Amino acid sequence: MSHQATGAGSEPAEGVPAVPAYVQRRENCPRYVFGGGVWIVLADRAQTSGNIANIESIYRRGGGLPRLVHEREAEMAYVIAGRLRIRIADEAETTAGPGAMVFVPPGITRRFTADADDTRVYHGFVPAGFEQLLADHGDRTESMTVPIGDAPFNPATATTYGIRVVPD
Repeated sequence: MSHQATGAGSEPAEGVPAVPAYVQRRENCPRYVFGGGVWIVLADRAQTSGNIANIESIYRRGGGLPRLVHEREAEMAYVIAGRLRIRIADEAETTAGPGAMVFVPPGITRRFTADADDTRVYHGFVPAGFEQLLADHGDRTESMTVPIGDAPFNPATATTYGIRVVPD
């Protein structure tokens, strides 16, 4: 169920129409198998006037994307359950458990890898945009569980979305 409300808000991103406020349950949001996980798009560019993309990812142990750079978006990641191994820039790898929040500005390398089954992470991408990669190249699913096989991550395709894979 979705609930919408109208009212004055901030200015939308250039070329994106203003939209009403809304409430939506995650079970009703689009889900994609991509890069070793299931990605649930809680809010996309169209729903937030381009301001933010809200996404939840669910991984099995070892799932995650390769070391990469988001050229356009800042990323906030909040660990809901499980554990993430995190490497930002050239810093040593660290582990983050439930309640840990990570912020990475655009242009900084990062790698997040699940260190436990059923690792759940909330991501905020500012401005919105990353969710389009999921919609265009992920495999749409109705499941909330991560399958054994997963949609591949294509580094050449990712560059179209301002994402660059960085060799280890």
